[in-house]
Amino acid sequence: MTGPLFYYMYASWGRLTGFSPENLRVFNLLLAVAAFILMYILYGKVLHDLKVVLPGMLLLFLNPYFYGLSIHVFTDIPSLLFIVLMVFAVYIGNPLLLLLSTACALLIRQYSVFVLISASVYFFILYRKNTVFRKSILIALVCGAVPLMVMMFLWKGTAPPSGILRWVVSDGSVYRLRYIFVYIIFMAVSLFPLLIYACRILLKNRVIILLSFLLSLTYFFFPVHSSFVTLEQTGISTVGLMHSFIRGTLGNYYLEQSVLWFFCWAGFLTLFGIIHTDITRMRTGEWDFGHFLTLTVIVFLIIMPFSYQVWEKYLVAVLPFILLRLLMMIGTYKKSCQSG
Repeated sequence: MTGPLFYYMYASWGRLTGFSPENLRVFNLLLAVAAFILMYILYGKVLHDLKVVLPGMLLLFLNPYFYGLSIHVFTDIPSLLFIVLMVFAVYIGNPLLLLLSTACALLIRQYSVFVLISASVYFFILYRKNTVFRKSILIALVCGAVPLMVMMFLWKGTAPPSGILRWVVSDGSVYRLRYIFVYIIFMAVSLFPLLIYACRILLKNRVIILLSFLLSLTYFFFPVHSSFVTLEQTGISTVGLMHSFIRGTLGNYYLEQSVLWFFCWAGFLTLFGIIHTDITRMRTGEWDFGHFLTLTVIVFLIIMPFSYQVWEKYLVAVLPFILLRLLMMIGTYKKSCQSG
């Protein structure tokens, strides 16, 4: 279902060191280390405070998917590396790095387009606000998308035909709205220690609290369960490790749904809190990298319901950026408290 770059990367490594699972896992681990180092550099440049950077990196590292996917050979870690490179290129404004990372990310996983869309919107609004237009950035974004467009022309669709025949089983839907609830819920589960720390910020606005609560009630119309194709072909009814843990620990359907609803409310509260903060900043004329991070999360949630599958692990692609956005908000809040 994915582009060819992932296979060329591991095939090249295999020709050098051998194709045993151990050798391929070493390569995957090296890519994971590179991704974490790059995230650490990005966090340091944005936050300028080691006391904030280290807890954020620790929260990422303790997430079971980050170290699990670092050991096993899947497309997630190479995809994450190039997505982080895209975000880093946006932050430093490097067109060449943006072009290369965009092309590579899209040729590993097509849904990496959420970063491309976010970057396009971010730079367009930046241009409208500052009347500064860098043609090189536009060229980088357009050219970065060309390799995937060529592949889609060859595939005559959005994915290789063999993958579509193997995996895409029609469930009568084109846009699966319940997937948004899955990602919002497990985003909150993944970030929960930080959400507790940031509760003073997130619980400031009563309107957001009420809106999040009311919207979370619609979860019961879109309960968490695996995608149709996963259930059909594997019999797995959960969407990943955290869902399996909650189900296995509680052992009761109603308790499970209550806990998932709570995290749904926490997820909406977090998302709306970030959006409200950025809208408030926009009204004062601000438009910066923090807005871009928020855009990546929003576009990710909009795009993923088009997918044929839903898994918690797909959050790995966006979790570092919503975490960074929260850390930026915490840093700003601490500074305002100190100055106050």
